[in-house]
Amino acid sequence: MPFGRRNKANFFLFIKNNIKILFSFNRTKKYFLLNLKRMKGSSHDIAIGLASGIAVSFTPFLGLHALLGITLAWILRGSMAAALVGTLFGNPWTFPFIWYLSYEIGKLLISDTNILNAYYLLPSLKDEMIVLFILIKNIFLTTDYSLIKDNFNSLKFIPIMALGSIPMAVISWFFSYFVFESIINSYKNKLLKKK
Repeated sequence: MPFGRRNKANFFLFIKNNIKILFSFNRTKKYFLLNLKRMKGSSHDIAIGLASGIAVSFTPFLGLHALLGITLAWILRGSMAAALVGTLFGNPWTFPFIWYLSYEIGKLLISDTNILNAYYLLPSLKDEMIVLFILIKNIFLTTDYSLIKDNFNSLKFIPIMALGSIPMAVISWFFSYFVFESIINSYKNKLLKKK
């Protein structure tokens, strides 16, 4: 082979390098920190925005996180750009854990014995998301309340997950607000010392 490797690649080295690339978040971390550094506003405003985005990521309303995060940041007078960055907390790596925890917490809050097992949660969640988007469309575009009621009654997991996400969102909002406010304050103090 004229353009082949001179030294054949070791299979285990290939696997190791791919796993390292898969779990290496240095580039993402650098991009995230660069966005935080460039954001305008006080540390209080930025921390409110980030906390709003992170808190909204705990809700099961996939596809609406950016809109909900911006709305919550606007209500709380925080940075809406920081809220968009905060919604990145909800991603394909974290959603399964978030959904499972919110469902289990929702089951605890409802304390109903007829609730479905969490084993069926992820496979049926796609269908429920489609029904949820149809429900939202029907709320804004139709006046047929029987259709809206039928759509809402067909949801089995999302109402329980929405209820379970409320305590998680509140706790994550306060935790991330205090953490990010202290991080941003220390960064701004470090910048002032350099000048």
